[in-house]
Amino acid sequence: MGDYLSHLEEYVKNLYSRLGITSPHHIDMLKIANDLDIWVHFEEMGSMMVKYDGMYSIILNQKKSQEEQWEDFGHELCHVLKHAGNHFQMNKLFRELQEFQANQFMYHFCVPTFMLLQMELPQWRSQALATIATVFRVTKDFAEKRLEMFERRKAGIQFQKRLAYLLSHKRPNAYEEGDQQHLQVAEEKALYQIGKYS
Repeated sequence: MGDYLSHLEEYVKNLYSRLGITSPHHIDMLKIANDLDIWVHFEEMGSMMVKYDGMYSIILNQKKSQEEQWEDFGHELCHVLKHAGNHFQMNKLFRELQEFQANQFMYHFCVPTFMLLQMELPQWRSQALATIATVFRVTKDFAEKRLEMFERRKAGIQFQKRLAYLLSHKRPNAYEEGDQQHLQVAEEKALYQIGKYS
């Protein structure tokens, strides 16, 4: 799957690489913030990102658990790294787009795909969730959502690989004779292989 990282997965991998972080055990929220010149404040308010005088701050709710603060940090970090402008002065659709992007970034930053690929997760789902939650210091709900995303991505990649293989080994002139039937058989074989390999 390493050759098939999405743009976001590759971005997160490169970010961690620049920070010298290669495994979950090296992840330290405050060190990451320091290395990126971001101030972190713990207050009794909702989490947010603030830019003042060219300096970025991330405010985290001090009443939340460390796991929830880490998740919020990932969300707000996306706004720092990828979004410009006053969030509150944007139209609703653009604001919703940025929130969607920040949520996607949060899942991939807090539990990076390239690190998941290095792990051998337990076969029992409950144990896999517990492992992800413990190793990456996220909540169980977060771990469950991230594992679902990871499994869907792996299945999609297996499908792409299988379909590419089947289409590259097609009979000469197959598309002239029976495009639909050939593609349907290739798709059924690829779907069978996904079930077999996932």
